[in-house]
Amino acid sequence: MVLRGTDSVGRVFFDRGQIVSIDDRGARVHTRFHLKQGSEITVELAGEENHKLLRVVWSGEAGSFYDGVVGLEFADSDDSWNMENLRARWGARNY
Repeated sequence: MVLRGTDSVGRVFFDRGQIVSIDDRGARVHTRFHLKQGSEITVELAGEENHKLLRVVWSGEAGSFYDGVVGLEFADSDDSWNMENLRARWGARNY
C-alpha cells in the first residue's frame, strides 16, 4: 500500500505502509510517519486502479504497542474497497 499526504508537522510524505486490517469503512495501517487526526491521505493499493481518499480517525500513542498504527476511514462515506476483488487477490476467507 502506498500512502501520500501531509504528516503531523506539515511535511508532504510518500510511504509504503503495511495493512494491519481492512474493512468496508477503511483500514488500520502501519506507517513510519506521524499523522494528525482529521488529516486526509491518499491510499493506493497494488492492483487497484482508483486511489482512495481516507481520513485519519485514530493514531496509536508514541512508545505504545500501537506506535505507528493509524486508523483510517473513507473521506466520502459512500466510498469503499472492492472487498470481493481484494479477498480473491489476497486469498482471504470470510470469518
